[in-house]
Amino acid sequence: MRVLLLGGSNAGVYFGWAAQLQGLMPEHEITNMFLGAVGSLYGLARLQEAERREQAPPDLVVFEYALNDIILLDAGFATAALVHDALSSVAQHCAERGVPLLFLCLRPRPTGRARVSSQVRRIERIYRGVARARAMARCVTLEAILGRERAEDFVDAHHLTAEASRRCAEVVAKIISSGEIPVPRVDRSHTPIFDYVPAAAARAQGRCRNVDIVSTVFSGAFLEIARPGSSHWPGRGRLAGLLLRSTHESGVFRIAAGGRAYARTAQSSMREIVPNLILLHYSRRRPWADFDLEVAMPDDASALAALPEEKTLLPAEPGTPFAEQTLQIAGVMFWRPSFWRRWLAFLRLRLGS
Repeated sequence: MRVLLLGGSNAGVYFGWAAQLQGLMPEHEITNMFLGAVGSLYGLARLQEAERREQAPPDLVVFEYALNDIILLDAGFATAALVHDALSSVAQHCAERGVPLLFLCLRPRPTGRARVSSQVRRIERIYRGVARARAMARCVTLEAILGRERAEDFVDAHHLTAEASRRCAEVVAKIISSGEIPVPRVDRSHTPIFDYVPAAAARAQGRCRNVDIVSTVFSGAFLEIARPGSSHWPGRGRLAGLLLRSTHESGVFRIAAGGRAYARTAQSSMREIVPNLILLHYSRRRPWADFDLEVAMPDDASALAALPEEKTLLPAEPGTPFAEQTLQIAGVMFWRPSFWRRWLAFLRLRLGS
C-alpha cells in the first residue's frame, strides 16, 4: 500500500513518529512529505500540486498538522475559518479520488496558559467536526495516545520525545493494519474554496528567471525575482499564503491586490537552523485579488519602506544590501471564504459537540 504522510516537523525529525512508522511497516511504500512551521493549508497545497503534476493518488493519507494549526492560530496567522475550510477541502480532495484519510492531532507541550489551552480545544474541535461530517475515522489525538498531558513527553515546546513518537507510530500503525480507515464522504454541495497557483502560471516582468529547486522537503520550479522585477498571478480570492524559499539573499518585497499594497520580508530567523528555508508564508491581511495579484521587488527603497508592513512569522533582517536582494517564490494560495459555509459549519460543530 502506498501511504502519504503530510505533517509538520514532528514528522521530519529522525526520531519522529513518521520515521518510526516507516520502521514498523516496511511492507508498505511510505512517502513522507513533511514541512515544519506550516499548517493544514500547506498540506492542501501539496495535494493540489501533486494533482497538477498528474501524480497518481496514494492509497492512504495520514494528515498531521493540528499542532502547527494551533501555533499559527495562537500567533494570529491562521483563523478558525481558514483551518476549517482547508480541512474540508483536504477531505473533499481525498473523497473525490477515493483515498482514505486519517487525521493525527498532536499538541504543543502543556504550559498551563489558558489561551493556548483554548486554541488546542478550538483546533481539535474543528478536526473532529470535519472528520465526523465526512464520516471519517475518529481523529487520533495525543490525549488518546498518551493519556494525561505530561511535559516530560516533549523535548521542547513543540516536539515529542522519541518514546512518545514511538507510541504515536504504534497507534497509527495499528489503525492502518486494521484496514478500517474509510474514504471521506463526498460533500455534494462543496464548491472549490482554494486554488494553488504555481510559479509556472505567473507572468514575469523585469529581472526574473526560473529556477528548479531540489530539496528534502520540496522540489519544484521557483520564480526568482530581482530588483526591479515583478510577477502577476492569475486567480481570484483572498491571498491566503505564498510558498517562498528564504536564502541569504532574500529581502523585502511588495504585495499588491485590489488597490492595496504592503511590504513584507521573505527573510526568517529560522534560517539559523535551515539556511535555505522553504516555508508557506501565511497572509494576515489577506487582500482580495481578482486576477490582479502582483508580487514584486521594487528598486525604490524609500517607496517600499513607506508601505504598510505585513508581519511574518519569526522575521529577520535581510543579509544583503537592498539592491542585491531577491525573492524565490514557488506558488500562491487563493481562498474564497463564505459566510454561509462558515455559519453552517458552526452549526454542525455545535450540534455534534
